[in-house]
Amino acid sequence: MARVGTLSENNQVLSYIQQSKTLSDVLQRQIATGLKSNDYSGIAPQASQLVSLNDQLSKQQGYIDTINTVSTRMQVMGLSIGGMVTLATQFVGNLPTAAYNTKGETIQQQAQQILQQVAGYLNTQDGSNYVFAGNKTTIPPVSTSGLPNPGSLTTSAASAPPNGYYQGDGGIAQASVDNNVTLTYGITASDPAFEHFIRVLNFLANSPSFSQGNATDVANVTQATQMLNQSVVELQTLQGTVALQQGQLTNQLNSHQTAVSLAKGSIAGIQQVDAATAITQLTTLQTQLQASYQTVGILQQLSLVNYIK
Repeated sequence: MARVGTLSENNQVLSYIQQSKTLSDVLQRQIATGLKSNDYSGIAPQASQLVSLNDQLSKQQGYIDTINTVSTRMQVMGLSIGGMVTLATQFVGNLPTAAYNTKGETIQQQAQQILQQVAGYLNTQDGSNYVFAGNKTTIPPVSTSGLPNPGSLTTSAASAPPNGYYQGDGGIAQASVDNNVTLTYGITASDPAFEHFIRVLNFLANSPSFSQGNATDVANVTQATQMLNQSVVELQTLQGTVALQQGQLTNQLNSHQTAVSLAKGSIAGIQQVDAATAITQLTTLQTQLQASYQTVGILQQLSLVNYIK
């Protein structure tokens, strides 16, 4: 039995052992999971900060997802417009000569083929949505079957069928890309750059053969060439606008990704344990526990008989 003089010492050692054993279990769990605690109670002083950081992380990730969706849509738009710039540039370069060519493929056949290609570009989808349709994203915005025949160089073709080609609406998309920052983006297939191109192509596709000896034919070919040149400039301007908006999106994306990295780092600092430090602490604690067990063993051997001796 322990002597009276050592009872308090024995209790103190046992209390220390219990505390050390609890801390040892905590350290072992931290090393196994990599986390300081499995719930907020283990990080109580920083719990509110952790909640705030997780909210911030969720919000930033939401902006990133929106930006990625919009960016994909605008990439599709940019590629389509780029394809039309190439078509328009090549076609207008050949137009004055090809219009009067009586051999090989006629200007009417060329115009019809390019018209279908332009319609294909403007009916492009970013997955399930038609990107040039305004808010009516579930239907193709361009129907060449609705174009008037014969065509006209002076009448807009952007009306709905049967007087024109455009089946979308005038809606322009918006996206929230940051706190109090809303990006208005997108282009509809009724944009003047597209309409001018389609109007000229439809006119040429439905015209009879042109003659250089006919003043009206010469005037029409000249006007068509001028309109196509104008369309090329307009298409290039749209191309630049899309590129500018994509640059703005990239800047916003980089900003949000930086914020996400910082938030994740702060969260990790609160939640995650330094494994090397925890292992060192556990090793030291186990050494101290071993010494404490030895001390208890010595104290328990002390008795009144041993004290009298």
